[in-house]
Amino acid sequence: MPSVPSHSDWRRFLPDRAAAPERDGSVRSRAAIRLATVGLFVAVGYGVLSARAAWLMLLPDERLERKAQVQFESSVRVMGRRGDLLDRDGRILATTVKLQELHADPSGLDDSQIQFLSETLAPQLGLQVEHIAGRLRKPGRKDVRLAKDLTPSEAARLKALAAPLAKTDHRLRNVLWTPDMPRRFYPGGVEAASVLGIVGGNGVGLAGIEASHDRTLRGRVFKYVTWRDRKGRRVTPESTNAEGGQTLVLTIDRRIQHAVEEALDEAMERTAAEAAFAVVVDVETGDLLAIGNRPTMNPNDRTGLDQENLKNRAALDAIEPGSVFKPFVVAAALEEGLVTPQTVIGCEGGAWRVGRSTIHDDHPKGDLSVSDVIKFSSNIGAAKLAFMLEADRTTEYLRHFGFGRRTGLGFPGETRGMMRSPNDIKPIELATTSFGQGVTSNTLQLAYAIATLGNGGVRMEPRLILEQRDDHGELIERTEPTRDRQVVSEAVARNVIAMMETVTEEGGTGTRARIPGYAVAGKTGTAQKVVDGVYSPTARVGSFVGLVPADDPKLAIAFVVDTPTEGLSYGGVVAGPGFAAIGEASMRALGIPPDPDLLDDDDDSEPGISGGRTDPDAVLALAPTVPPELHWTESGELRLPDLSGLSWRDTLVTLQGAGLSIESRGSGRVVAQSPPGGTPLPPGSTVEITLD
Repeated sequence: MPSVPSHSDWRRFLPDRAAAPERDGSVRSRAAIRLATVGLFVAVGYGVLSARAAWLMLLPDERLERKAQVQFESSVRVMGRRGDLLDRDGRILATTVKLQELHADPSGLDDSQIQFLSETLAPQLGLQVEHIAGRLRKPGRKDVRLAKDLTPSEAARLKALAAPLAKTDHRLRNVLWTPDMPRRFYPGGVEAASVLGIVGGNGVGLAGIEASHDRTLRGRVFKYVTWRDRKGRRVTPESTNAEGGQTLVLTIDRRIQHAVEEALDEAMERTAAEAAFAVVVDVETGDLLAIGNRPTMNPNDRTGLDQENLKNRAALDAIEPGSVFKPFVVAAALEEGLVTPQTVIGCEGGAWRVGRSTIHDDHPKGDLSVSDVIKFSSNIGAAKLAFMLEADRTTEYLRHFGFGRRTGLGFPGETRGMMRSPNDIKPIELATTSFGQGVTSNTLQLAYAIATLGNGGVRMEPRLILEQRDDHGELIERTEPTRDRQVVSEAVARNVIAMMETVTEEGGTGTRARIPGYAVAGKTGTAQKVVDGVYSPTARVGSFVGLVPADDPKLAIAFVVDTPTEGLSYGGVVAGPGFAAIGEASMRALGIPPDPDLLDDDDDSEPGISGGRTDPDAVLALAPTVPPELHWTESGELRLPDLSGLSWRDTLVTLQGAGLSIESRGSGRVVAQSPPGGTPLPPGSTVEITLD
């Protein structure tokens, strides 16, 4: 059994009481050393912490900077409002309206909240609950677009539907937000669509004037930074100080443009053509008053967008003009003093051999005066005049009239056409040039060439832009009419116009282009179309160019029908009626009354309709209407215009172009509508109309 230590054994562990006590100074010294050591360690620690804090606070750290930016600040890039496009009378052709999009941030939502939000919004957006929920549940998504093209009132209503979420969790207060999204709107729909063009989703012009004048129209970019607090609330005000783009006032007259669109639609339906295009020019100023193309599209409807349907064929398509070239060759021969209107030209009975080729006339004649060469459209007569002029003078005069060079209107991709050089032109090529075969031009060139004759032989520089205005409407620059050159004398121009008047008289080739009450000077053209490098035996391009009124020309009109497939393909048949429709409507729009002596007394047609006995005052009262302008309220809703008296087509252009649905009863013109004019409506609303 182990022994138990005695009491004396424990004492050896105790301090020796007999030893001398330690001095106080030694204890103090050791304590001071210990305290200094501990203090040094504490000071070094604090120094390290201070240095690290200073490093983090005073020196840049890209990683932390990125985190702070994501959490508390964001850079906003604002594009100034795009400038408007106006017609010559201030009517809106293209404008920018402010709509909104609905976005959601589902990153802070759980499944039950996503389900609630989806069930709440789905009926309002016309979407399936599963569709919205599926998009919101995708991992990593913080920005989901749920709807677009919302008015401010619609956006506010949708945001209010999600308010119950914020009551359960304050972090969900900003789940939905509605940024402003500018949208380009074209009140006329298809009217002048190929000329105005279209704007892409990034705000850049893609075609037409929107593309060629994009830098002028586009607003300036303004960048600023917004800050949020720790709860995600905005603490800096929104800034929209971006400078807007300039407004362009065009020479286009929307009333005449409307008449052009209707005439093209009628021609396409009547002839089942591949394409058709028309141009109207102010003779005195060179202003382009209207230009239309078919096929076309409504630029407000982006579904199935095909830019081919926005092609400005009147400027881009090079066509063989055919017999519409003859008046310019005749004018050159008269100007050079080689012939007079009464000079007799032997037309060889309708067939004339040039080299190894034979030229034929559609209406064979023997001897014709120069005036009758125009009236009966003799190829042989025109060719003999070209030989009198010779190659140099023939091509020189044609270039002075504007052929073989661009108009200068600035349309992207405009063709200059093709003319042979006088240095290497062959006799048969000179002959065919005189009647518009083997050369090409566009419809704009034809209109401006005929306008030169109507302006006393003076060619004016083509003009499309009247004014440039800043975003406050102040005038920056105005373009004045500019004289290009005197091509032929005034006397020669009058003589050629008198010859062209015979084209629409009995026995002429353009009787269908006559306009009751107005003298018309014009020329038909029918050209074979080149297909796969050879002249097609069936495909034709029919055209009619002319001046109205012929006794004091105000307008030059060129109307072209490309490859008609139904009925005859002669220019006077396929294009003459379109010319007449545009001319008659334009005269009413401009307030030019008909000459009572030129009205047909024997026709009992309805007053104001082509071919009938017409009171001049009644004609002016029937001036063509255009779809009314559309205006937006401050809340972003569309103010419904008064539709009374509009045709069914004009009603469609007005309402469908604005994104409204139509329910109609009857036919004819609008006599009643619901809601009434002036009512603000959001896009997608239904308008009921009654026609009679």
